[in-house]
Amino acid sequence: MRSDLYALSLSAIFAALCYVLMLPLLGLYNVFLTLFICFAAGVLLGKKWGFLTGLLSMFLCSYFNPLGTPLPPIMLAQMLGAGLSGLLGGIMSGWVVRTAPSPAKSLTYALFGIATAVIYHVIVDIVDAWMWGPFWIRLQIGIVSSLVTVVSNTIIFILLGPAISLLRRSLRYQT
Repeated sequence: MRSDLYALSLSAIFAALCYVLMLPLLGLYNVFLTLFICFAAGVLLGKKWGFLTGLLSMFLCSYFNPLGTPLPPIMLAQMLGAGLSGLLGGIMSGWVVRTAPSPAKSLTYALFGIATAVIYHVIVDIVDAWMWGPFWIRLQIGIVSSLVTVVSNTIIFILLGPAISLLRRSLRYQT
């Protein structure tokens, strides 16, 4: 079934899920499920909807964050980083769905986790360093602190990655 309204509804559900699952993880520094959920949305809904889901998800997570809303350049960088995670999921959707579970697939999910975290943090850390400087010192600090996201995202992708194929089979929307 190809319907933009159906895809929009699923995208909104994924975005709401990102926000709801962000709240209990607020106490864990740089650990969040948003990048995985956006990646999954890209796999399930395609590149365009994955990207839009990432933008909307991170807007909700940033704007309505109980710890405070970031400044607009940081929030836009966060939204772009999450959007690119959804786009990557859309690009890799054929591989994710067609490949049978195996140790090699788990390794590939780990690489997706690393890639989405690195893409997200490179964008956000560059904007953060540009805003708060001195640029190179602030960027180095951001890169070191982003290692928490890289490690946690890798674990999240390995553990939850196989669920994408199961979810794909249960949805009627096919890209």
